[in-house]
Amino acid sequence: MSYAAADRLDEPRDAQALRLATGPVTWGVDFADAPGNPPWEQVLDEIARSPVDALELGPVGYLPEEPAALRAALASRDLRAIGSFVFDDLHDRAQRARVVAVAERACRAIAAAGGTVLVIIDRPCAERAATAGRSAAAPRLGARGWQDLLDGIERVGEVARALGIRPAVHPHAGGYLEFGDEIDRLVRDSDFDLCLDTGHLAYAGVDPAAALAEHAERLVHVHLKDVDGEVLARVRAQRLDFWAAIAEGVFCPLGRGVVDLRDVCATLGRIGYAGFATIEQDRVPGSGAPLDDLVESVRVVRDAAGGEAP
Repeated sequence: MSYAAADRLDEPRDAQALRLATGPVTWGVDFADAPGNPPWEQVLDEIARSPVDALELGPVGYLPEEPAALRAALASRDLRAIGSFVFDDLHDRAQRARVVAVAERACRAIAAAGGTVLVIIDRPCAERAATAGRSAAAPRLGARGWQDLLDGIERVGEVARALGIRPAVHPHAGGYLEFGDEIDRLVRDSDFDLCLDTGHLAYAGVDPAAALAEHAERLVHVHLKDVDGEVLARVRAQRLDFWAAIAEGVFCPLGRGVVDLRDVCATLGRIGYAGFATIEQDRVPGSGAPLDDLVESVRVVRDAAGGEAP
């Protein structure tokens, strides 16, 4: 089935400064082999019915990897790829060869689909997932561990650049790169570009708009996400780990949580950001109504941006 723009659930998009995308993450797809994942055809069909026509491809292995099949799956739905991500154990030197192999697969899929960005994320390990959002309790990497993390990011970045893909490091709740001091350390110790996520920043206690402004020179990609303040307070009080927080519904549609979208959109305009902003809502696979939530989030972003977001 082919989905034309007229079949979508909102008005056609115009070319504007803040270009919106989404991805399988909004359907709960963080890992390609998770047993509760919805079929990829369903996810692409629903994105094709949404108000956006661009997407991150999600974890490699979820969508078809064979180039012609991947391009056909997107083209038949009038969708375009902007990139994908590596969500893995970047801090663990023992996992380096496997992580690099995953990155190679992801970047080849991005290149085949015509995307341009690889988002690089240190996956939450048990000890850091347990302290997500609680900076004072979170163990920090020592000098050697920090260098291992930087080396892991660099190796993945080399894979991306070799294929003409731009790497961008994503601070993530529950990973070893989460809190403001860790973002500052990364910026100080490296020249890596950044993908900043408004929801993960808020989860970590970092003001999203302030972080976007502070790191504007490194900013090449943005994730728009919101956090339910009441759920986050309960998660912190009960010391729930990151994965339990997702199951509790800590991430919500844009506009329902603590992230000030008007401030975020104003900041993006002020710093001259002209890249994509990917709307995501982390959730348990199979839960909720992802398409409805995405449509609501797009409406909220358009309103926050003064009607300028496509």
